[in-house]
Amino acid sequence: MKEERNGALVRLELDSDGFAKAERLVAYEIGNALLMLNLELQQHLKLRAEEYQVYLLIVLSTVQRFARAASPDDAFVDSTPLPDSHTGTISRRRIADVLGIPVETVRRIVARFLDAGLIVERRRGGLASHGGMLGIPSGDDPHEKITRRLITSINSLLRLGVIEALSKE
Repeated sequence: MKEERNGALVRLELDSDGFAKAERLVAYEIGNALLMLNLELQQHLKLRAEEYQVYLLIVLSTVQRFARAASPDDAFVDSTPLPDSHTGTISRRRIADVLGIPVETVRRIVARFLDAGLIVERRRGGLASHGGMLGIPSGDDPHEKITRRLITSINSLLRLGVIEALSKE
């Protein structure tokens, strides 16, 4: 996480000593945050756990090319849908391999997603989310709520002395 503070770049980093002193509480904070974030999204999308994992993997695969670009196009860092030229796809077989579930299970889940319009299929079986966003098209957006929950977790780690802010001129 970076921000400008008095003209200096601030970066949060792990304090190894602080982590060692509070490891159990850190594990709880991180585990609780991950569980709550996942449950919240899963409920928002009205998906079962395995379906949610498949959907999340498709969304992340859609956005990965754009997110890893040396300098992502600023026109698309907000919620503007990504054009196909900026997105990636993932195959049913790759989803099965990554999640360790049978390909036939992935096929059934993907068929339901396609029928519901939750995802799209592109060239040669490549699956992608609509515009690289996490949500049902025309549904309400869970991103701000999720970001707030994540910040709460980061603040807990700061309070525990596990994260320190470093300034770089």
